[in-house]
Amino acid sequence: MANDDNVDHLRTVLRLSNILKTTPNLKSISIIQHDEPLILEGQHLAMSKKTFKQLGLFSRQTFLKFIKKESSPSRDSTLDELSTVLIVLNPDDNKYWNYRKRLCQKCSKNQTDKLFLELKLSSCSLKLKPKCAEPFNHARWLLTNYREIVSEQTIISQLKMCEDSAEHYKHNYYSWIHRLWVLKTFPNTKLLEKELEWSKGWIESHISQFCGMNYRFNLLLISSAHQNLDSNVQKCQKFVDEVSYVVDLVLFYPGTESLWCYLGLLLYYCSANQIECEESALFRVRAIDNRFSRRFQKRNFNPEIA
Repeated sequence: MANDDNVDHLRTVLRLSNILKTTPNLKSISIIQHDEPLILEGQHLAMSKKTFKQLGLFSRQTFLKFIKKESSPSRDSTLDELSTVLIVLNPDDNKYWNYRKRLCQKCSKNQTDKLFLELKLSSCSLKLKPKCAEPFNHARWLLTNYREIVSEQTIISQLKMCEDSAEHYKHNYYSWIHRLWVLKTFPNTKLLEKELEWSKGWIESHISQFCGMNYRFNLLLISSAHQNLDSNVQKCQKFVDEVSYVVDLVLFYPGTESLWCYLGLLLYYCSANQIECEESALFRVRAIDNRFSRRFQKRNFNPEIA
C-alpha cells in the first residue's frame, strides 16, 4: 500500500514539475479543498490541501534519500524534478535552491533557455509565498552569473515579478530591494524613465504604503546620477518637481502618514543639498500644517504625550 502511494506521489511530482516548467506566465497557485490533486485552468493552478501536505513530505524525504546516492542520469533527473517542486512548496529552504544552482553550473553560460527556466521557477515559487527572500536571492545569482545574456526583456520580466509579489503582500521589502537592485545593476535610461512613470501610478493606487515612495526616491537619485544632464540646475529641478507633486497628493490625502514621511524625506534631501523648493509649494504645506494644528488643539491634542 505504501509503495502504491509513493508511485502516486511520484506521478504527481512529475506532473506538477511539468506544469511549472511548461505553463507560460503562470499567474497563481492556490491551495484548496478538493478531491483532485492538481487542477490547471488556463494560467491558474490549484492544489488540494491533502496533496500539498503529502507531496511536501514525500518530496523532502525522497530528495534527501536520492541526494546521498552516486550521480547517475536517473538520480539526477529525479532530483531535478523534486527540487523543482520543493522550491515552490517550501521556498524558504535554501538547500533546494543550492541544488538548482549546482545544476546551472553544469550547463554552459550561453544557454539562455536555462536562465529563462530558472527565473521562471523563481517567479513561480513566489505565487504561494510572495514575501520570501530565497527566490529573489536565486534570481540575483542567476542574473549575475549569466550577465552576458541578460536582455531587456529579462529585466522587464523581473520588474513584473517584483510588481506581482508586492501586489500580493503589502510592504514586501524583498520585492522592492530586488527591483532596485535590477535597475542599478543593469542601467537602462529608457526603462528608468518608464519606472519613474510607473512608480507614480503605484503610489497613487497604494497611497498608504511608504515602500513605493522610498523606491521612487531612489529612482530619482539613480536618474540624477546616470543621466547626462546639462547642469546641476536640471538635477535639482527633478526634486523640486517631486516636492510639488507630493504636496498636491498631501492636499488630496491630508491624513496619510506615508505621504508626510515622503515629503519630509524630500525636504530633508533638498535642504541637505541646498536645493530651493518653490515657495508656493512650501506655503501650501504650512497652510495644511497650521490647519491640522488648530484641529488638534481643539481636541486637546498634546504632541508630547502622543
